[in-house]
Amino acid sequence: MRNLMKRFSLCLFALALFASNAAQALPTYQVKVDTRGLSGTALMDFTFLANAGATPAHAILSNFSGAFGDEYERSAGVTGNAADGLVLGNQDGGDWLTRYVLLGGWFSFDVSFDGAFATTEGVDATLFNASLYTEDFSDYIGTVGSFAAFSLLPQVDGVPGEIVISAADGLATVAQVPEPSSLLLVLLAFGALAWTRRNAAQCESAHGARLAAHV
Repeated sequence: MRNLMKRFSLCLFALALFASNAAQALPTYQVKVDTRGLSGTALMDFTFLANAGATPAHAILSNFSGAFGDEYERSAGVTGNAADGLVLGNQDGGDWLTRYVLLGGWFSFDVSFDGAFATTEGVDATLFNASLYTEDFSDYIGTVGSFAAFSLLPQVDGVPGEIVISAADGLATVAQVPEPSSLLLVLLAFGALAWTRRNAAQCESAHGARLAAHV
């Protein structure tokens, strides 16, 4: 019985550890863009811009899906490629990258951020914007301004910073992507917890039966 209760406590500890890690980790977001009501060739532009006082950070773009074409341009600080992941920095004004797209269907990509902006005192935020432009870069398509925007706000007067998200209604949606390792950890912890509780109940039942037999 003592062993079962010890396992029960370990399961509770694992769940608490999972919750703590999930709270500390910066999430990954999936952005979906619905261009089914549009047609023609366009430019999808990604910018990661900040003032000089912003805490250093990177935006990591990956898992591109949809009718993406070649790159139109990129700033000198951008590294990587569409297949393996692209990294944009916010230093020296920031980075940008633009790709051709063929409108008429769904597009999606993942974006995540690194950097200690949430725990570093400051006043300068970093902005990640994704926008659609006409092929000659003369006007927006679908919505005026970015269809998805992420503001990386720094810590101010001891209040931790955060990521503030906005998305254009009807054109883009943003959802947090669960970490596979975190999902596995919590499933294993809940499974072990259920097993321990079931065995504890069986032990209690058997113990009660033995006591009854001696009465």
